Amino acid sequence: MCQINEEDDEAFQALKSGTNKGPISRKCVSCDQDACVVVRTADPMCRKCFEEFFIHKFRSTLSKSNVFGRGENVLLAYSGGSSSSALLHLIAEGLSVQARRRLQFQAQVAFIDESSLYSDVVSVREKVTDLITNRLQYPLHIVSIDDNLDKDDDFQQLLLERTKTLTAREELVRRRRLKLLFDIAIREKCTKLITGDNCTKLAAQILSDMAQGKGAHVALECNLTDSRNDLVTIVRPFREITSKEIAMYNRLNSIESLQNADISTMSGPQSSIFQLTETLVNDLQRQFPSTVSTIFRTSDKLEKNIRPERCDLCCCPLDINVDESLISDQNRQKLVHQLFTTSPNSNEPVHVCYACRRLLRDVQPNVQSH
Repeated sequence: MCQINEEDDEAFQALKSGTNKGPISRKCVSCDQDACVVVRTADPMCRKCFEEFFIHKFRSTLSKSNVFGRGENVLLAYSGGSSSSALLHLIAEGLSVQARRRLQFQAQVAFIDESSLYSDVVSVREKVTDLITNRLQYPLHIVSIDDNLDKDDDFQQLLLERTKTLTAREELVRRRRLKLLFDIAIREKCTKLITGDNCTKLAAQILSDMAQGKGAHVALECNLTDSRNDLVTIVRPFREITSKEIAMYNRLNSIESLQNADISTMSGPQSSIFQLTETLVNDLQRQFPSTVSTIFRTSDKLEKNIRPERCDLCCCPLDINVDESLISDQNRQKLVHQLFTTSPNSNEPVHVCYACRRLLRDVQPNVQSH
């Protein structure tokens, strides 16, 4: 979740109220108007300059590689969180007829509903439908995370009863969510999938992936374009924007995010590898403002694994020999086919990368009695 550090939030409120008495200037660094936003402690900005700065970073990221073609069908992954809400707002502004430089693609929106996994959680489907279909009038595709599963393949039971750690649960949900987004994109003939992954989250994900043996895929996971799927390319336009900048943009534009539960809701900062690395990155970023950019830029220099063989669980290129990647356990083969591949009844062999092989060790397959 996007958060503003306490120190910067206090500075932000002080600048807004005019009560700041410290060394931070209350004048915008760009135009010398009264500042209302503190992006970095020494860089206060007025609202106009901050929004221009934010939108320029978003637009320039997309324009660097000419990612989208004119009239191309694009699927936006909307979760209701701060990043995807800001992304939806920017794309809606860019596609409007009043836009100065109008985006040229055709947008559709996908929402993966995870409420079936948790008891006493109210689904936000109605709110999503009202926002996307009624107000923005974009095609909306809502899919439950346990969609198209047999009654014997209870995803909730798999996560809560047969998966040992929260780390493994988070990774299974992450892979399942991506698989469903790919399915929607392919069905709707969308060649691009836009996600709201921001620089801060990606920095934490990089460390988390490396700790879980996914270092060979780090360069792919944080790149602007991710071509792990031959039919759909993932695009990350927020890859150079921090969670703090997104939070500021949302606050200034009164963009509300949905209170949508996920597998790590109400968990502590040390409950999983990702939660721990995210806490570490945020704490370091508070003390050393270049932490996120250093992690991120370093990962950009890593060599990409471009082997043609793909992992059947995460779709990334295999980082071990094909023979070593083969899963011999038939129950785990069935689990992978049911949840993560396009042919659940297939008898084809299952190959997984090193990290996914470790992940499956924490998952007890549902052994059916005969």
